[in-house]
Amino acid sequence: MKNAKKIHFVGIGGVGMSSLAQYMHSKGYNITGSDLRKDHYIEKLEKIGIKITIGHSIQNVSEDTDLVVSSSAVKNDNIEIVQAEKLNIPAIKRSQLLAYLVNQSKSIAVAGSHGKTTTTSLCASLLKESHLDPTAIIGGKLRNINNNVMVGNGEFFIVEADESDGGFLFLNPYIGIVTNIDNDHLSFYGNFENEKVAFYDFMLNSQLRIINTDDPVIRQWNKLKENRDTTITYSVKSKKTDIFAYDIQLGIEGSIFSVKTPKRKIENVNLGILGIHNISNALAVIGIAEILNIDEHIIKKTFEEFGGVDRRFTYVGDYGPLKIFDDYAHHPNEVKATLSTAKIISDNIYAVFQPHRFSRTAYLMEDFARCFKNITRVYILDIYPASESPIDGIDSEVLTEKINAISGNAVYINNANLLKRHLDQIKETGILVALGAGSVSNIIRQIVHDYKNSTT
Repeated sequence: MKNAKKIHFVGIGGVGMSSLAQYMHSKGYNITGSDLRKDHYIEKLEKIGIKITIGHSIQNVSEDTDLVVSSSAVKNDNIEIVQAEKLNIPAIKRSQLLAYLVNQSKSIAVAGSHGKTTTTSLCASLLKESHLDPTAIIGGKLRNINNNVMVGNGEFFIVEADESDGGFLFLNPYIGIVTNIDNDHLSFYGNFENEKVAFYDFMLNSQLRIINTDDPVIRQWNKLKENRDTTITYSVKSKKTDIFAYDIQLGIEGSIFSVKTPKRKIENVNLGILGIHNISNALAVIGIAEILNIDEHIIKKTFEEFGGVDRRFTYVGDYGPLKIFDDYAHHPNEVKATLSTAKIISDNIYAVFQPHRFSRTAYLMEDFARCFKNITRVYILDIYPASESPIDGIDSEVLTEKINAISGNAVYINNANLLKRHLDQIKETGILVALGAGSVSNIIRQIVHDYKNSTT
């Protein structure tokens, strides 16, 4: 890194890659990139002067390139990675570059199977409101700043600690947070036990720790919990933790709750995003506030004005009598949490679900089948492969059959026009939530956009 001037990003359009590319560009590096297709992140990068090629080619990596960085989704046999090796140019993963930056800083790293992006964004907003001028690399677009990166000149560097490929174990944070641990990314870890160990090791790498003891795995970390000098525990269910919420009121425009910490009581906190899971995320951030001695009025102001993160239960418009929301949920527990949040608004819930990755669908097929019992109808799109090859016997038609065996409310949909025809038949008011980490967001937003144009 000391000698690097020109850095090429392979797969630059991903949310994590694009935020890191923006940051490196802001620090004066000559950044180039490539990806298979253009998206709004790439358009933003091009606007600030980063040269991006659509499609992978050996011409994208030249002899004057000092470093090649690839996302975890890019395979080692990618032609640009191979070309870097031929030219004797170092090629590393995004997680390694991020670790280099984090480990030179006073860093706050947020890990967890769910809630990382919201917690990271809320933490960044709090430190910004506190005039600490943080830098933050975020795995989603923070709506208050309409970006997935915050570049500051303060001492704090805030990041999501991605567990998907074990890359978070490169990090040595000043403060490490674990929101929860679930059985995801099993194609990498092999089994859930290995994933649990990785999260525990991430905590051991952290100087100070904030952990959610509502999670059954974390609750067993007795050695960490007993070390009160380095570990803060939090809960929305139990008062036997360092930080806990009480007097919780869940509303259609947000939540109100009070908080008890070892130092103080903070009453009537108004959080501008929905769901009990987001109150839990907020408690983790209050743990940061305790460590940094941030005033109560700054905490309250930050939480009340927090606009959330794009694709985290984001309202995108109407379609006939339905209010349409878009959400990144792609794990069974995320799907259930999102649908539970939707129930705060309406009892008449529709969902469009696009499974993400064949491997995840295979490992969690039975869990996905049980997610949709308490809603009116779910439309199942084809699996989004995310560079994976198909697996025999694993497809959306099989998932639809399994859902119908349990709740009888699933319809397999193989194109957007068929989805629109089904939505046109809905006459009663309600809400529809688009769920998934693939292309479902673009599909549902295009449908809403077309409907709006047809009615104006």
